[in-house]
Amino acid sequence: MASLKRVEHKSGRVVYRIVVCLGYDKQGNKLVKNLTYSVNQSATPKQQEKEALKYALDMEDKIKYGYDFDAEKMSFEDFADKWLESIKGDIAYGTYTSYVYSLEKCIVPYFKGYKVANIKTPLVEMFYKSLVDDYAIGTIRKHKSVLSCIFTTAKRWNMIENNPCQGARLPKKSQETGLKYFTPEQSLMFMKSLNMSYDVTYKGHQRIDDTGKPYQVEDYVESCKVATQYKVFFALSLFCGFRKGETLALHWSDIDFQKREISITKSMGATEHGVDYKTTKTAASTRTVPFPEKIAPLLKEYFAEYNLYRFRLGTAWKGDGNLFIQNDGKQMSISTPYQYFIKHLNRYNQWVKDNSAKAKIEGLEELPVIPLHGLRHSCATLLNYLNVNIVDISKYLGHANCSTTMNIYAHSFEEQKHEATNKLDEFLKMNA
Repeated sequence: MASLKRVEHKSGRVVYRIVVCLGYDKQGNKLVKNLTYSVNQSATPKQQEKEALKYALDMEDKIKYGYDFDAEKMSFEDFADKWLESIKGDIAYGTYTSYVYSLEKCIVPYFKGYKVANIKTPLVEMFYKSLVDDYAIGTIRKHKSVLSCIFTTAKRWNMIENNPCQGARLPKKSQETGLKYFTPEQSLMFMKSLNMSYDVTYKGHQRIDDTGKPYQVEDYVESCKVATQYKVFFALSLFCGFRKGETLALHWSDIDFQKREISITKSMGATEHGVDYKTTKTAASTRTVPFPEKIAPLLKEYFAEYNLYRFRLGTAWKGDGNLFIQNDGKQMSISTPYQYFIKHLNRYNQWVKDNSAKAKIEGLEELPVIPLHGLRHSCATLLNYLNVNIVDISKYLGHANCSTTMNIYAHSFEEQKHEATNKLDEFLKMNA
């Protein structure tokens, strides 16, 4: 990104020195372009800086990617490639690959052949409608976001006057909430489900004995419990609102048992080198989150269990202080938490069906099969239910600002208002 330096002359005139990095030559020397920009002298310092930054970004794009971006001549697919090239170094690798997928799978096939200048709002709305029958609401919103980013860049590069995505309406089906989460009552049921035993039937299969001779094992039933590390993983997701990558990246050194706080300083996700540690999603995502006193004993139980297991493995241990592990102590696979979560929900729901009378006595019901990220949504919903203000919820979740929190959870928060009204009605009827 271009760097800016404010310079104030003796006469009082303010200019900005701008340095644009153009990459490196074969000898490894940095290639730069130096520019000077005179800002509006009557503006405030903050306004001047904003003006200079906009100029710097525009010039950086033009220098790197050329001046001849004619929206009347350039096809959408060509511009989409240029756009991808321009943002690759500024976003996480996982985000970049998701943009590539969105473009290749849906966006480019639909707009292929159109000139950038000829894509207007009605055409964008027709594109949204074409997705309704084949894609989930959340996926449509992601494609919408990518398309809007492309046209925002086209506008910034002075190719078009207006972003055709602004004001374009999603089809009615897509206006419904795409969030899936547990209600506060369901969250409590879910936590209870983690402490239950489940009878699992294993089909007959062939095994090999120590001498290498095969033998047949008949069908058998085994009582299974949820492993402690999964209880911890799901409890942190539900009550601390961590993203999957944030939870997977945790090390014991990130947990302060005395202060009852957990530091989120990194994440786990797709990089150019495969699945690895990376920076948090945003600067605001790097945060310290207090954890409820109720889950402190669970964390301590797992800490003791973890160390005992590490001691037993001895030299076979491959861990590095990471909380969530495979059999040899290595970092847990990024897909494992989701797979286990869905398996557990299905196992629990089957138990409720098979033991309906007992479940009713214990106040247990079937739970919706939500995605793993739904536990984070459930955390936000639970905090709102407990009347935690939106500013604190935003900080707790690591959102950059409150508007992000409201944009995501407005629908579920509104539903809770109606639930509160229903409870008030019941109270008034009981005391009439």
